[in-house]
Amino acid sequence: MKRLMFKLGILCMSMMFYVCQATSNLHPVILVPGNGGNQLEARLTRGYKPSSLFCHWYPILKQKGGWFRQWFDPGVLLAPFTQCFADRMMLFYDKDLDDYRNAPGIETRVLHFGSTQSLLYLDPSLK
Repeated sequence: MKRLMFKLGILCMSMMFYVCQATSNLHPVILVPGNGGNQLEARLTRGYKPSSLFCHWYPILKQKGGWFRQWFDPGVLLAPFTQCFADRMMLFYDKDLDDYRNAPGIETRVLHFGSTQSLLYLDPSLK
């Protein structure tokens, strides 16, 4: 029985490849960004409880609406801000919804979601 299933699997894959080659010579391009090429922004809301004094005021410069770069911001490599970064990136599990959420008081968004524009530069300010 295993041998028959194996032969049927090979036959199905052969047919699939034949049909794909017969209809078009185009192949899809799938972009899978690494963790360095993504751009993630965050905004702190009233529910945010900073873990240290540094986290309360960092970052100093924020965009309109309070958004700031969360990943990749070179400032997170400095010791006092590493903990702020870790706290803000932490996920919380909601047992009732069986889902994961941002840390309380943190909103996140992906800059240029669905586009390759956010993959061009690790940090756009360093172009």
